[in-house]
Amino acid sequence: MLPKATVAFLALALTAAIVACTNLGQTTGVNVGPNFPSKTVYASNSNQNAISIYNPGSKNGSSPSFEIGGGNTTLNGPQYLAFDRRGNLWVTNYNPSTNRALLIEFEALATGNVLPLISTGLAGRPRGIAFTPKMPTSPGPAATTSASPSPPASIMAIASVIANQTFPARILLFTAGATSPYQSIGGPRPHLRVPSGVAIDPQAHLYVTNLQGKSVEEFVLPTPSPTPKPTPTPSSTPSPSPTPNGSPSPSPSPSPTPSPINIFPVATLGPQNGIITPAGIALDQSGNIYIADQGVPNASCSSPAAPAILVFAPFRAKMHKPIHKIQGCNTHLLAPTDVKVDSGGMIYVADSTATGSGVIYLFLAGQFGNVAPNMFKSPGTVTGLGILP
Repeated sequence: MLPKATVAFLALALTAAIVACTNLGQTTGVNVGPNFPSKTVYASNSNQNAISIYNPGSKNGSSPSFEIGGGNTTLNGPQYLAFDRRGNLWVTNYNPSTNRALLIEFEALATGNVLPLISTGLAGRPRGIAFTPKMPTSPGPAATTSASPSPPASIMAIASVIANQTFPARILLFTAGATSPYQSIGGPRPHLRVPSGVAIDPQAHLYVTNLQGKSVEEFVLPTPSPTPKPTPTPSSTPSPSPTPNGSPSPSPSPSPTPSPINIFPVATLGPQNGIITPAGIALDQSGNIYIADQGVPNASCSSPAAPAILVFAPFRAKMHKPIHKIQGCNTHLLAPTDVKVDSGGMIYVADSTATGSGVIYLFLAGQFGNVAPNMFKSPGTVTGLGILP
């Protein structure tokens, strides 16, 4: 039998452990949240310097359950989001009042007012961000073609517009963990006109929406040669409770951007395919392409030029029309900025309401046409979305 003093000590330790576990995942005084399940929704609040987190089982009309926000996070006008293969969250940031841009990485499951793993300056005005996904276990509609290179271990692509350049529109390419691009795509041949959304398929094909170019371009990603070594990242530490409107630390100076490679796209979608003002882009597990198109400004919701989610079958070098559309007055689409598709086919759209509130619309898998969505409320302006794999 244990002595009474030992029993008392064990009881006290167990009580402390239980209290610590009950606080796990709250946005007060912690840096790692609960074990968020697959399909957890992340949304950037650009005007509140925060990232909202929604449980996948949240009811229609729900507000976020968790948040990443506060001065320690260095979030400063968060734009678009992407998860790497470790589950870490990467965020592009741009503050129009200072013209400063940041690339920030957060540890997987981070919540609250946490220190990022990486917070580094970026060149230009960044928007979309994407990583090469893992190769599928069996070839599907997006199987490797003769033009496809061997898939890289992991490449991150960021769309940016860099001022004072002859051809300012660029796609910055990074190896996993690196904070400086190994290459960029730019020049007259890529036909980039304010690139906004980016997506990458398992065969290292890059898809880019041109916000002002009325087109979507497909490129074969150039691989780094020689392959640079990833930059090690520091560990984050627990932080005090979040203050979403806190002032982030000053932005570090961006790393130099290498001279761009001037390459033609291997395929293009344009106005002849129904493209008007494409913003966000996503791929589903079959390789279908989803485009958040803002349409013609002030177009009637019943007009063919109204905002829409356009769905195209995988394209390599062939022009075609959308195989599906989400469009019409019932959809409530106003000016969508991003779109994501989860592993079950659910479609998520970042948008705003007529009153200016941020909103995330959810359309069921296989639900197209003039259909009414479910929605999540946002405490701020929503620009980008991320779906936890």
